[in-house]
Amino acid sequence: MARALVIQLARLGDLLQTVPAIAALADEEPRVELDLLCPSPLAPIGRLIPKINRVLEWDGAQWQKQARQAEESFHLDRLKEAERQLPSPAAGRYDRTYVLNQHPRALLAGALFGETMIGPRFESFDEHLTPWAAYIRRVAATGISQRVHLGDAFCGLCRVRPTGQAIAIRQPAEALRADLAEIGRGPGPWIGLIVGAGDPARLVPMDVWQGLIARYLAASARGRIVLFGDRNETERAQQIQDGLSPSMLGRVWDLTGRTSLKELASVLSRCNRVVGADTGPLHLAAAVGSCVVGWYFARARVHETGPYGTGHVVWQAGGQVPFPAFRVGPDPVTPMQWPVDATVAYLTGEEPAGVEGWTMWHSRCDRWGAYFTESSVDQLPPAERERTWQLLHPAHI
Repeated sequence: MARALVIQLARLGDLLQTVPAIAALADEEPRVELDLLCPSPLAPIGRLIPKINRVLEWDGAQWQKQARQAEESFHLDRLKEAERQLPSPAAGRYDRTYVLNQHPRALLAGALFGETMIGPRFESFDEHLTPWAAYIRRVAATGISQRVHLGDAFCGLCRVRPTGQAIAIRQPAEALRADLAEIGRGPGPWIGLIVGAGDPARLVPMDVWQGLIARYLAASARGRIVLFGDRNETERAQQIQDGLSPSMLGRVWDLTGRTSLKELASVLSRCNRVVGADTGPLHLAAAVGSCVVGWYFARARVHETGPYGTGHVVWQAGGQVPFPAFRVGPDPVTPMQWPVDATVAYLTGEEPAGVEGWTMWHSRCDRWGAYFTESSVDQLPPAERERTWQLLHPAHI
């Protein structure tokens, strides 16, 4: 049987945006055995992705250490030691590697592990980018207006078409601990709030979260709030709770710093809605089947990295002004006001009012992948996506 390796060495959000490409590769060649190379901390999520046979773990910290030592004092022993840090394929080199990052470490892994490398370069270390790689780099560097979702651009990078539907990752097999198992049971709805972000520019102010929690709990007599974040965000979560009335605290569950990635996936799947900025955990919530409410600001763009699938909602900072206008200069978009009331209305089943400086988008999928419309009713999909595919990959139209 032919064997192929998908290489994604970036963060959690990027790994989850890789799922459409993995699904498309599996559909294109169902007899090919697909493995995945990803950072060691993300391997538990990688093992939940359908169609992945085996996950190889990349120890990025150790690799960087060896690379720095080799730069300081290069000799053959250093090179051999660095090479030993690479995970070992189970049965020799792969027939193909699909490289989804343009960083040299990903290109090196693709060249070492595979007979043929497909991805950002025409050859292993050719300086010329493939059309899809050049497109992704230009979008990231300039913030040009575009409509091809990053997950679908990854499909193009792998030379396959999107499947036209969202693929949910598998639920972890392990039962939740007793202190987590109560989430999602009893009165509800249960609303998850992702209070942190890997990029400080994407942190929602704590008083904004306090206002959202207070207004939602006042509007929903049976509603419950669950706070999500890593161990670095426990103090932030505590400060958010310090601003709430004692009567509300009994309806707030603080899970910051208390869950592994697999536990986080399980608990997010139990939430009726999950609200947050453009972060890895928000994409994880969408991947496990929860309905997501995104607040996209700073440098986040709904059409590029909105939650993949159908039934999600995103408020995009920028209002009716073309979003690239906010990309001029080094500073990210910092909203002057936040869609708190509109989000509470949406969460409680009411019609959200407009919010100055923001637009509301609804997620959809079709044969060209994910897209977003400003209306909750059906609209014509944006024609730019098909034109982009015709331009960059006419052989696959």
